Amino acid sequence: MPNLSVSYMGLPLKSPFLASSSGFTAKMENLAALENAGAGAIVLKSLFEEQINDQARFLSDQSAEYPENADFLHYYLTQHSVSNYLELIREAKKTVSVPVIASVNCFSTGSWLSFAGDMEKAGADALEINIYSLPLTLEKNSDSIENDYFKVITSLAKSLRIPIAVKIGHNFTNLPQFVSTLKSCGARGAVLFNRFYQPDIDLKDMSIVAADPFSHKGEYLNELRWIALVSSMVRGLDLSASTGVHAPEDAIKLILAGARTVQLCSILYTEGAGVVKSFTDGLENFMTEKGMKNVGDLCGLLNYSNIAHPDKFERVQFMKTFGGKS
Repeated sequence: MPNLSVSYMGLPLKSPFLASSSGFTAKMENLAALENAGAGAIVLKSLFEEQINDQARFLSDQSAEYPENADFLHYYLTQHSVSNYLELIREAKKTVSVPVIASVNCFSTGSWLSFAGDMEKAGADALEINIYSLPLTLEKNSDSIENDYFKVITSLAKSLRIPIAVKIGHNFTNLPQFVSTLKSCGARGAVLFNRFYQPDIDLKDMSIVAADPFSHKGEYLNELRWIALVSSMVRGLDLSASTGVHAPEDAIKLILAGARTVQLCSILYTEGAGVVKSFTDGLENFMTEKGMKNVGDLCGLLNYSNIAHPDKFERVQFMKTFGGKS
């Protein structure tokens, strides 16, 4: 029987399949079912910095006639939101034996940083940090945007003992260099990639609406290229693949490209927690067929450094692939 266990940021996991941060991982019955189906770890639903701020701002606006209440309301609401999240961590640790990874979705180096230590004390085995804000001014350049990440990770790494993974988008000028700097700031892992909220246009009502939040088959290909490149260039940092994983074959390809773990999200909503077993079974069958005993034998086997023709990962133009033939 092949050994599916793997180490992710120093955490021993029974399988490389993680439940990604979402509303699905906020319910204890789902967490238990995920563990029973073979999930190696669970990333809890995120604590959103902007949600805390927006709620506090709303209550403050409602109390405009009493401005002295504003500070109290912000403090109360922040503490209340964080307290609820800490309780989520504690309940998760009581419910499952696999590692529980806390998640914070933020856009600044604000006061939420002080609560990271509370998450560690509540029992979180690691922290997945998701930093993103749209550049809405011409004045903010790429260096400034990237430095925001580096400041947060440096600060967290100095204050926490648990490992930190950074969940990022793919729109950086030099992604391998960016991930390498995250590592030097203290990150132990990087999650490639975040799937952001996307607006769409309703032509009938002529209004802005939310696009389909779920990923679709084939979206994993973007991660496959970049994981193959980054895993080759940045050593000593574990990569986790996220977005567009809908079949065991998708996950196996991402591991071969260099992912240490693979995160499942949309497929959990459509198929339920039990679908994780089809991923562990699929990986076991593949490894048996190829005569491989450990997942480590697969990880990065086909990354940028380990294939005969690395130019296959370099090609970006359609014409290069098809040689201009019609």
